[in-house]
Amino acid sequence: MELEDLLFSHPFPLVIVNERGEIEKVNQKFELFLNRSEKFLKGKKLSSLLSSREIEGQVERSFREEMEIIGYRFRESYVHFSPFFVSSVKKGVLVIFEPVPENPFTGDFLLFLKGLSHEIRNPLGGIKGAAKLFKELKVYDEELVEVIISEVERIERLLNDVTGSYDFSKPSFRCENIHKVIQKTVNLFSHKISVMGVKVNYLFDPSLPEIPVDPDKLTQAFVNIVKNALEAMEDAKLKELTVETGYAIRPADFVFIKFKDTGVGMDEEELKNLFLPFFTTKEKGTGIGSFIVREIVKGHGGEIRVKSKPGEGTEITLLIPMKRRDGKNPCG
Repeated sequence: MELEDLLFSHPFPLVIVNERGEIEKVNQKFELFLNRSEKFLKGKKLSSLLSSREIEGQVERSFREEMEIIGYRFRESYVHFSPFFVSSVKKGVLVIFEPVPENPFTGDFLLFLKGLSHEIRNPLGGIKGAAKLFKELKVYDEELVEVIISEVERIERLLNDVTGSYDFSKPSFRCENIHKVIQKTVNLFSHKISVMGVKVNYLFDPSLPEIPVDPDKLTQAFVNIVKNALEAMEDAKLKELTVETGYAIRPADFVFIKFKDTGVGMDEEELKNLFLPFFTTKEKGTGIGSFIVREIVKGHGGEIRVKSKPGEGTEITLLIPMKRRDGKNPCG
């Protein structure tokens, strides 16, 4: 297949620039993107056409460091940069402009309202659980106070996010120890875990580094997963929740976070529809939780995989990148 055919068949606007950032080749979608012909564009600097020094800097970095930069946000596009080689000789940089997908919460107000209600209810559940333990202990407990305060603050941050955007699954990254986020989340359910008699197993890889994540958003995702796991084990004889972490083999440079329960499991139909909004098999369920989990994981540039069989429990694996592929890495 010729280069021309590859350029033509690519679904997004694509341009090849040389080491100076000057345009060498474009596809038809890029011509439409800028409303300019290839004849006009050839030889001109991409950064000048887009009036962006940021784009120029990313092109230079990709070429100099032979680095792929994935998902750099520029206006209404995610821009991907990759070194371009001809016969093993570095010739320039391949630049792809992928349109930012529509925010599902903006297009469907009912979905937004149900999602917001669902995500406020979760931290309220943590506050309720901590208050119940307080009542049983009848003594001051610093840890329970911290749970209540942190969950109230999480609601505040969630509502602040909504003020700026309908998309409360969009992450704000910072460097974080993933194990602390997991343990903090499971601790929110300590009262229910105790009452149900659930055994929690932590199989953490201590060598994992801190990674760029949004701890609030991941807490949202983990809360939904743990909540579903506990509900699935309510009538089980064996009640165990295992949380495992480690380095993913595929894809490389990702960590995995695996939640495995011994609950009722799911059949093929439930698995197929698991991440569809409003799909639920629960009498009082909203069908929003798993959808939000997927959106949060996607927002981190990650993947989610699910294994389940009726009567054999469910295993949910989140794959989260160790570095932000857009070149912005708070962990250095």
